[in-house]
Amino acid sequence: MSILDAIQTGLAELLSHKMRSMLTMLGVIFGVAAVIAMVSIGEGAKQEALDQIKQMGIDVIHVKRATITGELAMKAEEKSPFGLKYSDAQSISNVCSYAKRIVPTREVFADVRIGVRPVAVKIVGTTADYKQVSRSQLEDGRFLLKRDIDDHAPVCVLGAAAKRELFGFDSPIGKTVKIGNRVFQVIGLMQPKEVGSAKAFSALRDINSDIYIPLSVSITDFKIASQQAIPSDVNKLMQIVFRLRSKQSLGNSAVSSIIVQVQDENATNATASIIRSVLNRQHKGIRDYEIIIPAELLKQSQQTQRIFNIVMAAIASISLLVGGIGIMNIMLATVSQRTREIGVRRCIGATRWDIVRQFMLEALVITCLGGLIGIALGIGGARAISTYAD
Repeated sequence: MSILDAIQTGLAELLSHKMRSMLTMLGVIFGVAAVIAMVSIGEGAKQEALDQIKQMGIDVIHVKRATITGELAMKAEEKSPFGLKYSDAQSISNVCSYAKRIVPTREVFADVRIGVRPVAVKIVGTTADYKQVSRSQLEDGRFLLKRDIDDHAPVCVLGAAAKRELFGFDSPIGKTVKIGNRVFQVIGLMQPKEVGSAKAFSALRDINSDIYIPLSVSITDFKIASQQAIPSDVNKLMQIVFRLRSKQSLGNSAVSSIIVQVQDENATNATASIIRSVLNRQHKGIRDYEIIIPAELLKQSQQTQRIFNIVMAAIASISLLVGGIGIMNIMLATVSQRTREIGVRRCIGATRWDIVRQFMLEALVITCLGGLIGIALGIGGARAISTYAD
């Protein structure tokens, strides 16, 4: 009997016992489907995280303002009353030779209006280098220049979502926007930037809703959006003094974050150590800041993915082993039920190898069919879960 004849005979045997064949395949079907769905979802989550990290840039370090409470806030009021401040960026620039660009940013409170209608957007004071460190591109107009910061110019650049909220489909270039009590002229429009639906990292946010104004204007004219927490038992006079001191000195002006771009992405850890040392000295040991290194997040994500792959391989092995044992047991029972057929075939000249090959081919057909069905279910399940969970 040829292999083709054996396969045809095996298929006929399987079709004559459809329920038994389907139950035999269940172990392989669910094992393969579960593994494919789990690995696909894990890979999608990994890619989402990697995309977010790459958007942050692996050659940058984010130093973010942190809110502190309780007893630590009392100590901070004494030792580091201004939190993360503009002079910290200057100190990092003076000490750190690895730094290529240092960009302080300041998110501020203010109403943004076109006419009388306020619009929910974020106002960010920054410098001319922000476009480079954030890896953003202009769609129209220009970005902030150094002279805009030096001259306290009332100009702004709109993110894509902010432009839609304010001007719809009209071009905003040359038009004016009222921010707080000041009127700003729109000089630029940023291209839309894709941001993952699940923003896993605190340094990553949707910058499409931002309005960028000169850092100098944000310091002199607006209140920062994330002031350091002041304990409730500190009297109002102390809070007034805090604000007055902050306004009197540019160096003591609070900032929301400092973005440091390094010359070599391999030097991010060394640069982070220098930044941590500088800020620890400047803030007198108060940790009212947070340092985020995207390159380290990338390494951690890759390490986590390797562990996840090992776990998935183990689960796959166990699932398929269980499915294989199920097929083996059913085939063993089938041999017992078909002793008469085996005897007849031996009488008409079939060899022992012909009999063994016949049952092996039937097991192979069951395994392959179950695997193909499992692949289809796994892909469908992964797509359904990704659609439901976004």
